[in-house]
Amino acid sequence: SLAFHGSHLLSGSEDGLICIFSCGSWDCLKTLKGHTSAVLQLAVHPSGVLALSVSKDKTLKTWSLITGKPVHTVNLQQLPDSVLWNTDGSMYGILADKTISVYLPSSGCPIRNYTCQRRIVTAKFLSPKLLCYGGEDTFIILVNVQTSESQSIAGHQARVKALDFVKSDVPNHFILASVASDGDVKIWAVSQSSHQLIGATQIMNYRPVCMCLFTGEKKSLKQPFETFANQVKSKAKVKRRILFADLHAIVGGKTIRRKLKHRKRSRMIPLNLEPLDKK
Repeated sequence: SLAFHGSHLLSGSEDGLICIFSCGSWDCLKTLKGHTSAVLQLAVHPSGVLALSVSKDKTLKTWSLITGKPVHTVNLQQLPDSVLWNTDGSMYGILADKTISVYLPSSGCPIRNYTCQRRIVTAKFLSPKLLCYGGEDTFIILVNVQTSESQSIAGHQARVKALDFVKSDVPNHFILASVASDGDVKIWAVSQSSHQLIGATQIMNYRPVCMCLFTGEKKSLKQPFETFANQVKSKAKVKRRILFADLHAIVGGKTIRRKLKHRKRSRMIPLNLEPLDKK
């Protein structure tokens, strides 16, 4: 599991450890110990002071990123799939199979539980109170966790694999992107009480498993790739077995792929990449 916050990256692994990396030098600054089994998901509080982690040991841990120590542990009834903060850090959600539970940081008991007939795969808080989730039933659900008002968005023919959003220029409105396992990508304009399909595309020949939205200049993402590629070339004298990581992005409905080399047993450094412009 990976979680970015500002200039730092948190990485959870199968051995139960959580490592904090600097995104500039990629040095491991701190190792957090506490879980007895694999870390499944991480979520950093918007303030950057706290982090949540869920593990196969069926626990939720709240970590102080100042001291590097756990400050609270909650024993869970079900094996968790993921954990996420809302946008202002006033509550968080835990996803487990067909249920997503919403908690307050000050309490170990859920204040809301939402259940589907089939497995929930992905969830996002669009605002402090607006929760969005989807999964194997192909629907996207928007629910206000304060009033319990909800709406169902139909449009996909396969399970919803990932959701992401950006704020709209219209107050209390959002641009929501969803991708299904059949490669169908849809863009929605949504609010607490309405939704409208505003765009769609199809990923051909690949099975998407995750997605994120990026807003900004393309050139801002080229430098990390070029810097890391030069670091790999500078170590060419070291005898090594080459492995490959496929990196791809969607541009104009087309999938652009790259391959990045790294040494056997070395740490994979995840990068958000923008494909180079065609000349």
